[in-house]
Amino acid sequence: MQAQKLKNLEVGELVKKYDMLSPSDPISRVIGRMRESVSLEAFVEDNDRTAIVTIRDLLNVKNITSTKLLNVMHFLPRMAPKSSVAEAAAFMYEHRIRSLPVYDDSDFKGVVTARVLVEQLLDNENSAKIGSIMTPGPICVSKGDEVSKARRLMIKRKIDQIPILDGSKLDGVITSHSIVFNLTPSTDRLMKGVSITQRFDVPVEDYSSPDVTSNDIKDSLNRVFTNVLSSKSQYSVITNFDEVQGIVTYRDFMRLLMPSEGDGRKETVPMYIIGLPEDPLEAELAREKFTRVVNFLKRSHPDMTEARAIIKSGKTKASKPRYEVQILIRTAREQFNYSGVGFSLAEVFDNISAWAKRHVNKGDARKNRTRSDPGMYA
Repeated sequence: MQAQKLKNLEVGELVKKYDMLSPSDPISRVIGRMRESVSLEAFVEDNDRTAIVTIRDLLNVKNITSTKLLNVMHFLPRMAPKSSVAEAAAFMYEHRIRSLPVYDDSDFKGVVTARVLVEQLLDNENSAKIGSIMTPGPICVSKGDEVSKARRLMIKRKIDQIPILDGSKLDGVITSHSIVFNLTPSTDRLMKGVSITQRFDVPVEDYSSPDVTSNDIKDSLNRVFTNVLSSKSQYSVITNFDEVQGIVTYRDFMRLLMPSEGDGRKETVPMYIIGLPEDPLEAELAREKFTRVVNFLKRSHPDMTEARAIIKSGKTKASKPRYEVQILIRTAREQFNYSGVGFSLAEVFDNISAWAKRHVNKGDARKNRTRSDPGMYA
């Protein structure tokens, strides 16, 4: 399907059925589901909200039989059937996930997956080379490095596949699911004294996938995707004479479907948010609230040139999260600053919204100001 036509397509036309898990289900159940379905994510329905559990969320679990999904799951927004493929692709790309739940109000319709979107995009021959979308210079580990090192990199960098090098040559790939699936108890692992920590104290090649999915850098998008599908993989390592040049995952393919200026979504004001929380729902709420603030301020400041939000988080002595948000608004003539703190990110942005309304109401008195307003600090 033509890219532009697919971008505008409603996700409701591409949903597939899915059986939800329960927050009280043990981690072992979701691991079994992922193993059977060859997927790296699972969804959990909790009253009127939906949560996601990714394979990376399971890398830190110490006891897969007693730990419940509610301890590792993250809530995320629900897509509406009329949401566009471009919106879904952008959300998947930003949050490094491969599927999203689709709801018609409170009625669950199914999930839309990156795999289905790419299948629709590449149903016709596409001669473009994979080098145009791959992630160049991927993080690698060396043969002989311990699994613990790869695991730390996956958690820190939010990645699921790491090429293994023997010198400069590709020797294998260690994946997040190969690590998690090795947490499943077996006869030899039930021996006294064997712990999960010890299971990470082995060379990465012990957990390497037996068949590495790879393509030449000159291969087309279609050829790479066909290879990924046929090998039931989530990636392809891109090489040139056995040397790693890059890696491509479903996330890289999503870049082809994200909104652009050509889609009629031109940004009139450069807007930046630094330090978004990892929780997809919190991140989306913060982005939505800040966008509303910027659009509101734009009415009284049509010459706005930049809007920036910096989010910092920490914990109090009572282990409660504490957020500090700094807002910077630049116009052609002046600059405004505001900072707020609180235990709820949503409430902090609500306070920012209240500040914006006060600021606009006093707009007439500020028209001739050419310096930062010290009264904007809170």
